[in-house]
Amino acid sequence: MQLKVIESFVCLYQEKNISKASARLYISQQGLSRQIQALESELSVILFIRSNKGVEPTEICKLLYPHIKNMYDEYLLSASILNNYKKKNKSYKVAFAFGVTNSLSSNFMFDYQKQHPKFNLEIEEWPQPTCILKLIKHEIDAAFLVTPFDQEQIKCTPLIEGKMIIGIHKSHPLAASDAPIELKHLDGESIITSVPENAVRGTMEYFCHKNDIHLKVVVSSSNNLNFVNSMMKNIGIAPLTQTMAARITNPEIVLRDVILPEHGYIYYCTPQNADKSNELDELQRYVEDYFRSTPVEKLLIVE
Repeated sequence: MQLKVIESFVCLYQEKNISKASARLYISQQGLSRQIQALESELSVILFIRSNKGVEPTEICKLLYPHIKNMYDEYLLSASILNNYKKKNKSYKVAFAFGVTNSLSSNFMFDYQKQHPKFNLEIEEWPQPTCILKLIKHEIDAAFLVTPFDQEQIKCTPLIEGKMIIGIHKSHPLAASDAPIELKHLDGESIITSVPENAVRGTMEYFCHKNDIHLKVVVSSSNNLNFVNSMMKNIGIAPLTQTMAARITNPEIVLRDVILPEHGYIYYCTPQNADKSNELDELQRYVEDYFRSTPVEKLLIVE
């Protein structure tokens, strides 16, 4: 006997009414009738007789009910034990969009794990589109993402506003003034940047595309900081995060703030309609409190 058939038998016996039982089971009356007929065929007995009031269990049905009900109760108990075991031993998965950990220290997540040793935390890193897809499919529990992305299918909480800085050789014309540079003044420039999968590069490309600014990529590397720190002449500009700017050691390079046309943020994102979890609620409160109370410079990675 299949479990769904056992459940239907128990429910129909208790309700004595096909309409009420089917509504309780969230199946059609025809579907419920087919399941009972299949069970009767399997057992070679008649279990229920239709009447004006509904259905009446036969004598053999009354004899079988306590035994089948016991089977069903044992299943529910086993399912409950398994579910509680999974909850107790569940690993929660939190992802960082690829490139975000170059701008933001992830140590605060490991600190949380140390403070809550029973909270099994797995830190992952994926390209931002993959993070979003995994959130939608409930394959991860949370993710740290950056502007831009479609926020309609996931829940998003802004944590910190991002800042763009450019590193340029001191001979570059844009190095002449200490004043912040408007994004439009980068139009036509050659740039040293990260690989296309890097979410922070995606933010820069988003602002440029939206404002009809065209850049020429001359270096695309997973470690473009090395190129900037070894740059001895003007070969291009390097868009940097605050973290990367703090790791510039090349005396030939000067840093200039870039005025962005709109705000860009780092977000803490979770799936829509996620199962209620006190552990995840507590984790989110910790993340929000941490970003609200921690000075920006301590959020960053400075080696």
